[in-house]
Amino acid sequence: MRIIAGIAKGHKLKSLKGLATRPTPERVREAVFNILAAKIGEARFLDLFAGSGAMGLEALSRGAAYCYFNDHNKAACHLIKENLAKCAFEQQVVIDHKDVFTLIADFVQKKMTGFDIIYIDPPYEAGFYDMLLPRLVEAGLLADEGIMVSETNKRVVLQEKYFLTEKEGQVLKLFKKSKYGDTVVWFYKLWGEE
Repeated sequence: MRIIAGIAKGHKLKSLKGLATRPTPERVREAVFNILAAKIGEARFLDLFAGSGAMGLEALSRGAAYCYFNDHNKAACHLIKENLAKCAFEQQVVIDHKDVFTLIADFVQKKMTGFDIIYIDPPYEAGFYDMLLPRLVEAGLLADEGIMVSETNKRVVLQEKYFLTEKEGQVLKLFKKSKYGDTVVWFYKLWGEE
């Protein structure tokens, strides 16, 4: 596994052994970042269920200003630190080790808001997408013009619209869905209610 483009292009990344994580394949990463190309420069990137950190590292390599990595697996957090050291992005990042809902509560308490891109890649069978996606928006973590990207397998079906109880007059709406073999990537934005 390696960084595909940008200032750290070609840097090899380590990944965790075993089935605890499944790194996003390079061709999927490349396709996702081609779609996000216009938004990535100077972006604030939130990488949830970060695993090896490959998505956030790719974002930093392509010009993102900042990345917040979170994974509940301690070994994954140590691996992200190793991969960051190889790419020299340490000054632009935070690595956190929390349950995602605890992390959201901490963000709300600290009034952290406005990520331009949120990338979500939980265990495919976790089953909490429908609760997590709107919660991230309602907590103020997605910037008004931001994009939320969620990676699933082809057996997981996400909604086309998530109605928001805390954001009156807005919905989180699917604007693009791409399939790459068994992997499906869902792209969402905030829209005014129709």
